[in-house]
Amino acid sequence: MVKRLVDVLVLNSNETITIDSPDPERGLGIVDHGGVAINQGRIVLAASTELLERKFRARRIIDAGDEIILPGFVDPHTHLVFAGARDAEFQLRIAGVSYLEVLRKGGGIIETVNLTRQASPESLFQSGMQRLDTCLESGSTSVEIKSGYGLTEDSELRILRIVQRLKRYHPCNIVPTFMGAHAVPPGEILSEYVPSVINDMLPHVAREGLAKFCDVFCERGAFDSIESERILRKAAKLGLKLKIHADQFTDNGGAQVANRLHAISADHLVHSTTEQLEKMAETKVVPVLLPSSSQSLLAGENADARGMLAMGLPVALGTDFSPSNWMLGQLTVAALASRELRMNASEIIRGITINAAKAIGLEKRIGSLHPGKQADLVTLRAPNHRWIGYTYGERIVDNVLIEGEWVVRDGRRIL
Repeated sequence: MVKRLVDVLVLNSNETITIDSPDPERGLGIVDHGGVAINQGRIVLAASTELLERKFRARRIIDAGDEIILPGFVDPHTHLVFAGARDAEFQLRIAGVSYLEVLRKGGGIIETVNLTRQASPESLFQSGMQRLDTCLESGSTSVEIKSGYGLTEDSELRILRIVQRLKRYHPCNIVPTFMGAHAVPPGEILSEYVPSVINDMLPHVAREGLAKFCDVFCERGAFDSIESERILRKAAKLGLKLKIHADQFTDNGGAQVANRLHAISADHLVHSTTEQLEKMAETKVVPVLLPSSSQSLLAGENADARGMLAMGLPVALGTDFSPSNWMLGQLTVAALASRELRMNASEIIRGITINAAKAIGLEKRIGSLHPGKQADLVTLRAPNHRWIGYTYGERIVDNVLIEGEWVVRDGRRIL
């Protein structure tokens, strides 16, 4: 038999986790002693090493011996472009001051807004590149990035243009989200700011094609359900897809808005009602849970992951990287999901791959090792898939490929 020539063969893994299984809701599609054939940036076949070596020859071979192969991780929720840090605020939280109390006193988001407005576009771009390198070296090949630290038309557009520049120059797949409704800026009142988002910012964002999604912080002290729905309805009319920060601190109707508008995802969901969560099975809203964010708040409150999984919901996981929650690695999120949310390894793996891809509308392109999909994958120094959630992820990422290009080797970016 003549062997087909392909660009890359990744071979000899302990397990290859394809997420390509007869059980589309829970299965992992594990191939023992497996590998992946890649050509022209796409998955050709994920199968046993024996079969791949029989069918293919390659221009490049990557040995994944004593490792596991997974689809590249997808982070569906970050606030990656900002200036400064909020380490002092974290010390206040340790002392018992709540997040919303800090926000009411002009700290929190507002402090980051002031620092971000003062920063140069180049400094924001460079810090964004460095943070994305950390994501990449942690196994994430796709990252959603929100605006929301500008809160004026000019500043929000500037952040989104930086995100577009990051998209051009960094190998990660980047998905931009407009979040001008993150907070009411200092010196403005809600009744004037909401029309500014609706009538000024959103049309400009849509006209320039700067974002795929629109997100709103639907929460007491930010935007209520009525204001959130007004903003999201206008975004939908302009062709943007919808996300919402829902019920993080209180049941403020965020999950209900997500269901009513058929948003692609509702994120946080710590205080959402069982009724609204059950409706997500019908409306196809993807729940995105952010256990590192809950942990950073030091409030001891988490979303009901087990309840959502029992409802059959495709639970996704994200980092919620921001100045108030400085975490960029999905493997660390996995460790928290196992300990705080009681998710098992299979549930977590789906949460950081195919379900996270659903939360950014890319499940047909990424999130599994299905033939024809984009060849994004990661190899981990681990004996089996049960190490996802068991380990905190230190130094277990070995190789990362995006569209078949080798971008991380021995845990370090090479391209």
